This record gives sequence, structure tokens and C-alpha cells, in this order.
Amino acid sequence: MAETHKALVDLAKREHARVMQADPKPQRFTRIVDGQRGAPEERVSIGGEIRYRYNRLDEVVRAAMDTLFDLSPVLSGEYRSAHMLFVNGASASNLADWDGTSDIIITNTLPYARKIELGTMTMRVPGTERIYEQAEALLRSRFGNQARIDFVYQGVLGKITTGGRKGNKAGNRYPALRIRGR
Repeated sequence: MAETHKALVDLAKREHARVMQADPKPQRFTRIVDGQRGAPEERVSIGGEIRYRYNRLDEVVRAAMDTLFDLSPVLSGEYRSAHMLFVNGASASNLADWDGTSDIIITNTLPYARKIELGTMTMRVPGTERIYEQAEALLRSRFGNQARIDFVYQGVLGKITTGGRKGNKAGNRYPALRIRGR
């Protein structure tokens, strides 16, 4: 039985190492041994189970930022470069501080961002409205099996998100993409 246990642990570690080296390389993972998160492989019981959950949301977030950039209207370039990433409710430049469970929000807090999204702002180039709605559809078709991607209106107060429905104290809510792992 000890040999079987060692073989299971060795197989799990070998396959895990293979996945961690495969492109696109996952930035993080969760190991679950006999239902216990974070337990080492060696704790697996006879007939037990070792599972790894690989989260590749870094790739989804990069694609979302690129998609929003590409869809954005360009006159001064201000709107195009004002898309912001929020991780764990705070402004961020990447997912390094992501706790693995909270929502990831991408939004644009320029005063006219909502007008662009609603299509009520006169645009020089047709099709440059409803940017976040378009991005949601494109990203869902590409990453729908890896992440839940929703178009929402998000409240932002300074560098902190304040919730999707109520907005901040002034009632300002901005178009946003909410990204969650599956």
C-alpha cells in the first residue's frame, strides 16, 4: 500500500509540474487533497483524491484590456488609455494581489464614459459606442469556459470600487467588466 500511495503522489506531482510548464503557464493554482484546500499531496489517503485547479485569469484580463483598448474611440486617446483594473476592490496594475476569490473589475471613470457606453455621445466613427458591452460578448465567446464575464455598471470612489448596483455616494456608476473564475 505504501508503494501505491507513493506512486499516486509522484504521479500527481509530475503531472502538476507538466501543467505548470505548459503554455499558457498558469500564474496560480489551488491544490485540494481529499477535500482539503492547500494540503500537501502526501496527505492523500488510500483511495483518496488529489485535485489541482489552475486559474488563468491573467490571460483573460490581458485580453480584456487589449479588447477595450482596440474597441475604444480615438480622438485624443484619453478614453482609450483610461481603462482601469481593480483587484480585491482596489486599483491595481496586475493580478499579483488577487486573493483568488474576489471579483476583478475593469472600468473607465472618465466623466463621459457612461455616455459612450449608452450611445448618447455623438461619435465620429460609427460603432465606437457600447464598448464594454461589445467587449463582454467578444470575451465570453473566447473565454466563456474559463471565466464568468459580465457587463455591469460599477461604483468607484477614488481608487476603490464601491459595489455594482448602488454606486458611490454621488450615485456615479461606470460601465465595467466583472471577471470571476469558474
